[in-house]
Amino acid sequence: AESSILLETGTERRMDDSALRDEAGGDEGVSALLPTYGGVSQANAPPMSLAPRHVFGLKSDVKNLLHFAEETQLIYPAGHNTVLYSIDHRTQKFFSGADETLGITAITISPSKRYVAVAERTETAIISIYDLVTAKKRRSLSYAECASHEYVSLCFSSENKFLLSLGGPPDWSLVYWSWDKAKVIASVKASNAHGAPLYECSVNPTDSTLAVVIGEGVFRSFRLQDGTLKPLPHPLSKKEPQPYTCHTWLSDDRLVVGTENGELLLFDNGGEFKMVLPCSPSEIRSALCMASYSKGFITGGEEGAIKIFEKSDDPKEVFRKTVDVKVENAAGSRVMGFAVSPSEEILAVGLSNSQLYQFSLAASDLLKSEEAPNLDFLLTSFHTGAVLGMDTCIRKPLMATCGADKTVRVWNYLEKTCELCKSFNEEAYSVAFHPSGFHLLVGFSDKLRLMNLLMEDLRPFKEIPIKACRECRFSNGGQYFAAANSNTIQVYKTYTCDIVANLRGHNSKVRSICWTADDMSIVS
Repeated sequence: AESSILLETGTERRMDDSALRDEAGGDEGVSALLPTYGGVSQANAPPMSLAPRHVFGLKSDVKNLLHFAEETQLIYPAGHNTVLYSIDHRTQKFFSGADETLGITAITISPSKRYVAVAERTETAIISIYDLVTAKKRRSLSYAECASHEYVSLCFSSENKFLLSLGGPPDWSLVYWSWDKAKVIASVKASNAHGAPLYECSVNPTDSTLAVVIGEGVFRSFRLQDGTLKPLPHPLSKKEPQPYTCHTWLSDDRLVVGTENGELLLFDNGGEFKMVLPCSPSEIRSALCMASYSKGFITGGEEGAIKIFEKSDDPKEVFRKTVDVKVENAAGSRVMGFAVSPSEEILAVGLSNSQLYQFSLAASDLLKSEEAPNLDFLLTSFHTGAVLGMDTCIRKPLMATCGADKTVRVWNYLEKTCELCKSFNEEAYSVAFHPSGFHLLVGFSDKLRLMNLLMEDLRPFKEIPIKACRECRFSNGGQYFAAANSNTIQVYKTYTCDIVANLRGHNSKVRSICWTADDMSIVS
């Protein structure tokens, strides 16, 4: 619902049976004339399949949705796929979700950058482990004693051998896996007596037997001992419980935890509480996700707010805020996750409005000017919410889409770019591309509009009084277009918008229209 997916397949030569017989001189030659694939006659060929070639979109409701596999390779979820994107070559590799699952819920990458773990929602939640070198699935993990349908957070241990997973409601099970053997070492119900929601789990980077979980009024540590996860004394027993929203282990192995009201709490490596950082933003929901790097850590919150904190020489200050920026056009959106590249020059940022940005962390760029640092789209801008209409152009490598975000977009599927994005006041339900590539037909909530596609704009040319048109199609020659008006199909001349025919016959709303190759007939 949040992605436009391009599919590629083999070409197919189509002829009807009589034409084949005439050309072959009888029945015997029919199979010889059918197209061949890899030397196999199509008569005996396996069924043709479709494979994703490129995905425009980001699934933003996934925990830890961004990870760098290499300096120029980013992992992120799109639709029901985990995508490995090459920034330099603009190419994508896909790790497709299992057919029986209902979507991806969490992703994590191993410290060695070799393995990626993907959690998926289903009757019994599953975790798939993929090898990024061979691009193959290594293991599929499921635990029958976990009552939840999903895992909400994942984390590899520092030696890459173990995986910690946090299940969702109703039992909030924390499961410690020896993933290569698909074996559960230990599990425990990690929430409090009230079953409060939990958000994140992690393994101490220097001590793989120490696990941490945070959530709504819950901050707990567990020690793996004798095949069980034993809870440790509460480090914040003297403080009033509050919603803990995010946490990260710093490069010096200390722990920072963010709270709903914007406090940043510092703990030592053993989990002992040290202080509330003086640099805490203390703004409601300003620290909802967090990432660490060698100089400090980064927080993200509501309204696209990003703050960078670096180590300070002042022992009282500990950290100081060096960058405070808001992503443009991110009103009403929150930062969902970060990824820092191995060289620490690029910060990838994912937002709840399904946009993916990059930001330079290089010291020279951050110090260049007093102005807010620049955030650029990492691929291109995407739709926010459902894509409602789509059509391709016959003569150009272009595709048009319209969505619930009230935008109409034109994409170049060879260059893999968004050529044009135009926002409107009304929602658009359907779109059709003229064969020439110069005109678009868009079904808005109030009218059907014929629009001219210019270099950097989309301008209305004619308006047809059809409200909320959910299906429209240009003829193959482009001289006509057909539009669904409730249970009637209306056919118009393209260049004058004169009506040619009203086709009545359906007893309910028309869902789909298709012109035959010679434009003499319509199938609906």
